[in-house]
Amino acid sequence: MVSTTRPSYRPLGFLDVFCLGINAIVGSSIYLFPGQLAALLGPASIFAFAFTAVLLAPVALCFAEASSRFSGHGGPALYAREAFGPHAGFAIGWLCWAAQVVSVAAVSNGIARYLGQFDPALSEPFMVKAVALLAIVGFGAVNYRGVSLGARVSDGLVVIKLLPLILFGAAGLAWLEPAHFTPFAPEGLKGLGPACFLAYFAFQGFEVVPVPAGEVRVAERQVPRALLSGLGLAAVLYMAVQAAAISAHPSLAGSERPLAEAAGALLGPWASSLVVLAAAVSMLGFVAGSSLGGPRYLVALAEAGEAPQSLASLHPRFKSPHWAVAASTVISSSAAVALDFNRLVDIANVVVAAQYLSTCAAVPRLKQLAGEPVSTAMVILPALGIGATIWLLAQAGVSEWAVAGGILAAGLALRALWRWLSGVGKIDS
Repeated sequence: MVSTTRPSYRPLGFLDVFCLGINAIVGSSIYLFPGQLAALLGPASIFAFAFTAVLLAPVALCFAEASSRFSGHGGPALYAREAFGPHAGFAIGWLCWAAQVVSVAAVSNGIARYLGQFDPALSEPFMVKAVALLAIVGFGAVNYRGVSLGARVSDGLVVIKLLPLILFGAAGLAWLEPAHFTPFAPEGLKGLGPACFLAYFAFQGFEVVPVPAGEVRVAERQVPRALLSGLGLAAVLYMAVQAAAISAHPSLAGSERPLAEAAGALLGPWASSLVVLAAAVSMLGFVAGSSLGGPRYLVALAEAGEAPQSLASLHPRFKSPHWAVAASTVISSSAAVALDFNRLVDIANVVVAAQYLSTCAAVPRLKQLAGEPVSTAMVILPALGIGATIWLLAQAGVSEWAVAGGILAAGLALRALWRWLSGVGKIDS
């Protein structure tokens, strides 16, 4: 019989959760968005990343504060449940898991499209889906065999995916063309809101870091450090890459493969090919990190009695939450045939915001429940995070809100059905 209790087995350290965060943050966005950002703000788009990072810093600090109080699975879902009760905990946990499942399905669809530069046959719909399914099932199998193996794969992909970006950013800044930065904001700042909305998607992922805290050594200290370090590194890297791309490619605005074209203009065709490969590896890294963190949301829901207990059970040999991994892999694989990157952006920005809002609101509440004094800073910091998130959400359209609402409604309906079929009594909130 597989145990559902949390053992003292904690194989993950700071490097593992830091790499998990980097893999979740640095995905396909940095390879796709520079052209769109340049079209909105021109060279001033460099500071769209900086401004968005500043906006999200209070949110990240709230995540760091909340995560320092817990050593179990769940991240935002755990914080919401402890602060506001089981109904809020389920809603946030479901949205967290849904965001991961959709993200894995959508980003995996971009792998073959990038590689299509080498062989156009890879861009055919059948091959796009085949490669996506291969990536999802492959990383699902890796994580089924245990969190340590999944973490090692995730760590290795971080090095591979970051190195080309760092080299490109350094080369572009070394041969900076000041003339390409004037006028700095040709259309003014009217595109700041939409640009930050895109950059906001590019920064998503740091909230995944606390999710596997139940398997992290000294989680109360390591998780906050990894969370803030990951967000800071991503901000610096994004700004450097955007500046290098603008310097190397004055016609960056509207480009479909902006970094590949910029690298080709800067260093030649070999560099363009290298960037295409790096983009594919980056997407694989995102899928690897999300495949590791995503199933842990189901584990947290099961541990809280909000989902079948089998989802929290550990494999007797591999010590992985094998049913949660299998369920996430199956759903991601199914969704991969119907979702693309653009749909991901549409739904993720709204769905993920629920996690940010709830975690910011939970910080003072958790201190209050612990009988601790709530300082002025612990009121101002969450308020800044909530205000920043609401401003970013104001850039979304009605369709994004409708999709997010539909995802939440589906989760609540499944929860009610499971509770009815299993005879689970009413949970007091």
